Amino acid sequence: MELRLTQSAPKNLSAPRTVGIWRLVARIHQGPWTELYLAQPADATGSPRCDYVLKIARKPMQEQPEGAMQIRAEVAAASDASHPNLIPVLDASLSASQPYCVMPRIEGDTLEYRLERSQPQPIPVSLWWCRQSVQALAALHAAGWLHRDLKPSNLMISDRGHVTVLDLGFAVRHRTLHDPVFRGTPEFAAPELLAGQGMLSASADIFALGKVMQRLIPAESQPPEPVQQLLQLMTRPNPQDRPTAAQLVDQLLKLEIETLGRHILPSAHSQAA
Repeated sequence: MELRLTQSAPKNLSAPRTVGIWRLVARIHQGPWTELYLAQPADATGSPRCDYVLKIARKPMQEQPEGAMQIRAEVAAASDASHPNLIPVLDASLSASQPYCVMPRIEGDTLEYRLERSQPQPIPVSLWWCRQSVQALAALHAAGWLHRDLKPSNLMISDRGHVTVLDLGFAVRHRTLHDPVFRGTPEFAAPELLAGQGMLSASADIFALGKVMQRLIPAESQPPEPVQQLLQLMTRPNPQDRPTAAQLVDQLLKLEIETLGRHILPSAHSQAA
């Protein structure tokens, strides 16, 4: 799900549409199964502001179950897991005819947008963004869920650097049998997800975050050896060899502090070496 809510030009509806207690003002994304709209309370008067995003299945459950399944997964996972770095669900309807959920409008750019249009970030900043992402994953995993589609376009970064993990539509509970139909993004999918065998585990999200980090901190940037070692751990083929999200929070924080010191005082570190 690619969102850019600050500078994109949402497609305004010719006539506002009402869904539940919400007025839909502009469509900002259309996928094969769901659509996203900028929304405001239907009883709002005299205000052009749209502080909410409503995700709705494109078709009723009986016509196209995938969209409704994604809405249900988003609502269930967000109901169980809460964290400042994880997108919350504020309102929802799971009716078979028109399932939808409502989230706050998050201002910022997706990481995908930044990677395509910005210069590479200093390593401490990249590690900071990744730590915030894994903090959200740790909360999700502790609640018994895995994201299953972590990628740059599902990470929103505000102007102040706050990261929000988006799109829980493919979320699934731990230890669930692999879905016979692959769901996710192959470029960031763990080998066990691509193989479609055995039980799903939270370590698949760690692999995906490792792939995201490789985009943020490419090998040609010559990151410090501890950063390279952590990337290798996160993307190991065997799920059991990868660190947990809780372990990663501590490891990334430590590396963030160490690399920040080198970034601020490079000469002092070179002299010490």
